[in-house]
Amino acid sequence: MLAELVGGGGGGGSSGTGAGAGTAGGNTTFGSSFLSANGGAGGAGNGNAPSAGGSASGGDVNITGGQGSAGAATGNTLQIPSGAGGSSPLGGAAGGVNTLAAGQNGAVNSGSGGSGAGTNASVGAGAGGAAGGYCRKLIASPAASYSYAVGAGGGGGSAGAGSNAGGNGGAGIIILIAYFQ
Repeated sequence: MLAELVGGGGGGGSSGTGAGAGTAGGNTTFGSSFLSANGGAGGAGNGNAPSAGGSASGGDVNITGGQGSAGAATGNTLQIPSGAGGSSPLGGAAGGVNTLAAGQNGAVNSGSGGSGAGTNASVGAGAGGAAGGYCRKLIASPAASYSYAVGAGGGGGSAGAGSNAGGNGGAGIIILIAYFQ
């Protein structure tokens, strides 16, 4: 049996006065933490720093999730995109948005991050949420049953005064492929 796990993607940060940070994605586990793909970090509100991708452990392959991009540090009248969400190996990251737009959501069950909210003339753009970690394991003699948990996507940061909310991260996923002879 081949098991693939992706942790939940982090939510994007908002923009505006009193901007909120996105929340981290949840952890995906399989077999009482035998395999673990941790959720990505949420993006900062008015964020000029990237967010860190989730780690993974226990697999034959363990990949840290893609980081979420930083948003524009200060407001301006140019249409500088907000931070994009980080991508998992399954794709589905939300792209950055332009002036005064709400962040976009990461694709459903991709574990990819949501984007930050767009900037305006007085505030910075939100940073994108990071992707959850990814692991893959070939289980030669599978047990009859396994406990599991699928990480939820992180929520986008709440809108600050005069601006918009960040996008939600995509939930994680577990993919099992059985081979029969």
